[in-house]
Amino acid sequence: MPVSALKSEGWNLEQPDVLALMEKLRAVGTPLGEYVQGRFYRGVLTGLNEAFVIDEATRQRLIAEDPKSAELIKPWLRGRDIRKWKAEWAGLYLIYIPWHFEKIDQYPAIKQHLAQFKAKLEKRGATEQGRYEWYELQRYASEYYQEFEKPKIMWRHFTTVPEFIYDEGQHYSNDKSYILPTADLSLLGLLNAKVTNYFLKQLSPPVRGGFIEMRIIYLEQLPVPSMLEPQKSAITQRVQTILAAPDAPGVPALEKEIDELVYQLYGLTPVEIALVEGKR
Repeated sequence: MPVSALKSEGWNLEQPDVLALMEKLRAVGTPLGEYVQGRFYRGVLTGLNEAFVIDEATRQRLIAEDPKSAELIKPWLRGRDIRKWKAEWAGLYLIYIPWHFEKIDQYPAIKQHLAQFKAKLEKRGATEQGRYEWYELQRYASEYYQEFEKPKIMWRHFTTVPEFIYDEGQHYSNDKSYILPTADLSLLGLLNAKVTNYFLKQLSPPVRGGFIEMRIIYLEQLPVPSMLEPQKSAITQRVQTILAAPDAPGVPALEKEIDELVYQLYGLTPVEIALVEGKR
């Protein structure tokens, strides 16, 4: 190991060619956290999913009992529902009730539904401390909940391979997932590229079962290379084609084309590409 690789913030005992590639990637781009101005957000924590997460039949019943119930019911994704390019939605919804919600009596069907879980809801620690009412979510994304209803990139916390989706369906998500409010499809292409997979796996230590944790502290370090408009457009066009039919047989070929475009952005050599693709 060269002494220069043993940095004061921590030692990375990795092969020299891996260290050199990581340094090259970092030098090429702007860290993602800076690129998006820190706009990463985690999903909602209910504190009791059986009370706040409902299926389609329950949603229809609550709306039939009181049409205003629809105002508080949001489509819901779990971390496990997020795959590469698309979500495998389980048909679930979230009853979204923030803290200090003083209008609960205006939604009688919702209140009655939650009341059957009142004993359990009252046992949540912060409820007992008086921080929020028994019928409110444990953590409701107070400063950014509006971002769930905008176009966004989403990913899950635990994964074996980093996988990102683009969501225009106003889905809220659980605390095992994250969102990045943006409609930039070229960024989605970059995030789903092999280089990103390689970079993040070098940062995130593996946990049980071969999973890695896609924490914000790792994502914010990902270097985003500068893109001229033709380069950005080339990636965006391919991503749009994939999103239109994510299960189509031509997707792997389009992914390979995106990888090649991203390799060019980082200026990778054939030897470095082989390292990224595990061929060395």
